[in-house]
Amino acid sequence: MTDDILDWYRETARDGLAGDGVRFAEPPRAWVVHGHAEVSRVLADHRLFSSDERRHSARPAPHRDNPLLGGLSAIDPPRHHLLRRLVGRAFTPRAVQALIPSITATVRTRLTGVDGELDVIGDLGLPLPVRTIAALLGVDAARQPDFVRWTEAITSFAGAFAEDPARRAAFATARAELAGYFLEVFAQRRARPRGEVIDTLLAAEPDGSRLTDDELLDFCTLLLVNGHETTKTLLVNLVLCLVAHPEALSRLRADPGLVPSAIEEVLRFLPPVGGVDRFTTGPAVIAGHAVGPGERVIAMTLSANRDPRVFAAPEEFRPDRTPNEHLSFGRGVHFCLGAHLARHEAAIALRALLARFPGRWAVGRIATRRTPVGIDVLDLVLAGA
Repeated sequence: MTDDILDWYRETARDGLAGDGVRFAEPPRAWVVHGHAEVSRVLADHRLFSSDERRHSARPAPHRDNPLLGGLSAIDPPRHHLLRRLVGRAFTPRAVQALIPSITATVRTRLTGVDGELDVIGDLGLPLPVRTIAALLGVDAARQPDFVRWTEAITSFAGAFAEDPARRAAFATARAELAGYFLEVFAQRRARPRGEVIDTLLAAEPDGSRLTDDELLDFCTLLLVNGHETTKTLLVNLVLCLVAHPEALSRLRADPGLVPSAIEEVLRFLPPVGGVDRFTTGPAVIAGHAVGPGERVIAMTLSANRDPRVFAAPEEFRPDRTPNEHLSFGRGVHFCLGAHLARHEAAIALRALLARFPGRWAVGRIATRRTPVGIDVLDLVLAGA
């Protein structure tokens, strides 16, 4: 199954990069862009390629009531700059450095007693980032099962999936429960602030007025969802890459100094998000293709990360690859706010896994689900030799 996943990424990138790497796909009625230069441009030029689907899509979005469409990653400047500055202080290098002791303690606790096999998602991939983002927000990490359930329902409510009655019902339930939870937290913090991110948001007046409860909910939903989804997937992909490349695993054991560059190579080789949507604000030209206003453009980072014009031997997994100009955390104003934190979480977890599983790694069990821009791993057990 690991080989199937790696084959899918390789073949998708190879097929996408054929020709000029730009084509219109029906479905999903979108321009799909694969080349590194073109994807970089789409991600960086927010004026022409907007993240704001509600405002710029020529076609109505069936998922327009998803709170993620009102969050930081789905709005553009100048409002984006005002809101990003509010939470930016929680992700500064100094702030992230202050979290390292608790991240290290969480990893140590989650791996204590693990012998022979590890449920990568259940034992580490979810508890680590959920506890970390809960600490940042100042919410109760014991609600992890709810956070995970809400995230699954909200992130799966997109595109054509939003028209599925079962998904719509699950989304409505999750949204109501999540809103109820955060509104209660907001009330508690207005009465007794604790100096955490939520308190900063409650007190903020980015444009001369306080944020509405809906804006606060969108903010907290984005931080909660993206704050653990990206890191969870990065940890899963890290294990898959090192299972499939035992020589790289051996190199990391021989030279732990390669851990940071190995994580960058995992991000390139199996990105946490295979592609992202943008919407044209006016007429555009991409690699000679005329694209009208209001069109959906899918920037395929998984293909851009394997563009042979940028990466030597892109199909090889090289833990010491440098330079490594992958686009997995985006580019421009929407560059991932938590990238620095995710890298630290992955590095601490990887070093602990190298010590806990000193032999060759293997997959004991795996379950996956195909998405339009990647493969989600739903269950993964790491077995040591």
